[in-house]
Amino acid sequence: MGEQDGGRPARGRPRSERARTAVLEAAADLLVSGGIEAVTMEAIAARAQVSKATLYKWWPSRAHVMLDSFFSRTRHTTAVDQDASLEEVLVSQIGSLAVLFRDTESGPLMADLIAAAQADPDIRAALDEQWLRPRRQISEGLLRAAVERGELDRGTDLAAAVDQLFAPVYHRLMLGHEPLHDELAATLVGQLLRGLRA
Repeated sequence: MGEQDGGRPARGRPRSERARTAVLEAAADLLVSGGIEAVTMEAIAARAQVSKATLYKWWPSRAHVMLDSFFSRTRHTTAVDQDASLEEVLVSQIGSLAVLFRDTESGPLMADLIAAAQADPDIRAALDEQWLRPRRQISEGLLRAAVERGELDRGTDLAAAVDQLFAPVYHRLMLGHEPLHDELAATLVGQLLRGLRA
């Protein structure tokens, strides 16, 4: 960025990125330690040592900060290995999500967020914008590419296929009627792809 008159460093992106990182860490820590109700704009601002105006400059609501912080800590579960097969990538993504929900504090937090979204339109919008839609776009893109390669049937309903892959993970998280066991991802992916093969 350069320097302002008088030799002082100019304000710019590095400072903003540090502040943004501090906000996301603060929101994630509050979410883990105190649950959804602990994540207020006041608490985030105090913990991150930024103003509330800074928060509202970057996020429209506490729900958006909360989901952004949650996603920043779980981004690895959407990773795509470019050298892996479609089946391997999907198994990896679903398996990572199941492990995340089963073995970390993210499972109970996601269950709470889904429940809260039923009554809170801000949480519902943030959940859709920052969690569901980005994940769905990745998976739909993988399936679309497989259809274009002739690997999967041209009549495949991509949105329904993504639901078929991921919905059982959320269903088991929310209802607990069956475990999120290690073989679940391979079972879900294998059964779906066998039905969709061209």
